[in-house]
Amino acid sequence: MAVSINKANVGRIAERIAAIELEARGFHVTDLNKDGIKANADLLAAKHGRALQLQVKGSTWNESDPGWWFNYGFCKDEHIQDRSLAIFNRVDSFYRAEFVVLICVKSPTEYTCVVLPISEAESAAQLNLELFRMKKTDGGAKKPGKMWCSLDYIPKSKDPERKRILREEQQIIQKRQSDWKILEV
Repeated sequence: MAVSINKANVGRIAERIAAIELEARGFHVTDLNKDGIKANADLLAAKHGRALQLQVKGSTWNESDPGWWFNYGFCKDEHIQDRSLAIFNRVDSFYRAEFVVLICVKSPTEYTCVVLPISEAESAAQLNLELFRMKKTDGGAKKPGKMWCSLDYIPKSKDPERKRILREEQQIIQKRQSDWKILEV
């Protein structure tokens, strides 16, 4: 039977991968979503008397567009219009992610992770929003939708500002690829 990783199950698979990675590093992990979806954080990881709340964002490997792609979630018109609105920790809740783990899953044993402190995750997502704020070639406004970033690929563009933003966003995520040590600080 073939393994099927798709948009319906990639979120839970990514959360399990993150939990396994954390447990392999000595953390005790609790799934905050076991009683239903919790706002802002998916996992609680504890080690040496310190507890961390993490939000996990999963994406699937795309055979037609190979490479590691990461999903920040969806933006809304309000995010495009108002630069002060956060992408992460949107809801006023006890649960507040301190780290965001972006995971692209090719298979249960082949994946890559980016471990970002919340401030860096928000900076990368805000750069991505700048792309939504740019006008389309016909002068129209872009519609809100899923926010994506590639680990290595810069889509072709004649717009130097677009390329600059994509490179800056990529630099943020590239430096945190598999950087689980950041959680030990």
